[in-house]
Amino acid sequence: MTELQTQYDHLYLSPHFDDVSLSCGGQIYRHTAIGDTVLVVTLTAGEPPAGYQSDIVVNLHRRWSDGLDQEPESMVVQRQGEDREAFAVLRADVLHLPFRDCIYRPGADGAPLYPGPTDMFGAFNPADAGFVDEVASALAALPPADRVYLPLGVGGHIDHGVTRRAGERVFANPGFYEDYPYTMAPGALEAVLPPATRSEWRPETIWLTNAALEAKITSISAYHSQLSSFFTGPEDLAAKLLAEAQRVMTDALVDGEAAPDWAVGAERLWWR
Repeated sequence: MTELQTQYDHLYLSPHFDDVSLSCGGQIYRHTAIGDTVLVVTLTAGEPPAGYQSDIVVNLHRRWSDGLDQEPESMVVQRQGEDREAFAVLRADVLHLPFRDCIYRPGADGAPLYPGPTDMFGAFNPADAGFVDEVASALAALPPADRVYLPLGVGGHIDHGVTRRAGERVFANPGFYEDYPYTMAPGALEAVLPPATRSEWRPETIWLTNAALEAKITSISAYHSQLSSFFTGPEDLAAKLLAEAQRVMTDALVDGEAAPDWAVGAERLWWR
């Protein structure tokens, strides 16, 4: 466990172990490169109940462990280690909260609240209603930070929505990051930021140097168990992250911003 500082320049809330690295790795590198302090808090870092199984858990764990059957508890421990390795690259502090991923959350009867592959992107289960309150209470006890960042919720994942809702209760004037890789789906960003409401938001473009993009790629490469979910290999990882960075840069240029000569891409935050 990281020994936390009493205050931070930047606080990022990550629904799962890899979300902030995937979405914000370049900007975190830029923060720490100039000496800013960064804390990344992963909300759903808790272990599942002993012996907990569901179809989605079995299938995901087989993929994450290269086809081997792996106990849920050991899978979470592995992912915790990957998260620490990833943020060591970006020189950010890490805190793992004990809440469970939605695929590990049972109802009062012990049955999975989100048992299938599409349930984690479906409607919020009413039996999970108190979860947002629990998360908000934990967030209120975090060290203060000058700036706080929440996921926009692109893609509609249950845990991304919980993170945003709980964070909005606790923090005044947070920034919102675009959830990659869900931004790759056509129309996914527009679903949470409709053009008709864009005037209510202020975009902030974070231009990325080549060093920042390379550090982001290296950081994400630490999530060994997760790479097959989104990428076919290291070259595909690098190519897709470059494409995402250039997508954001192109959007900024279309909006009339001027990119510095050294920029190879960008990440983007939204403020209200």
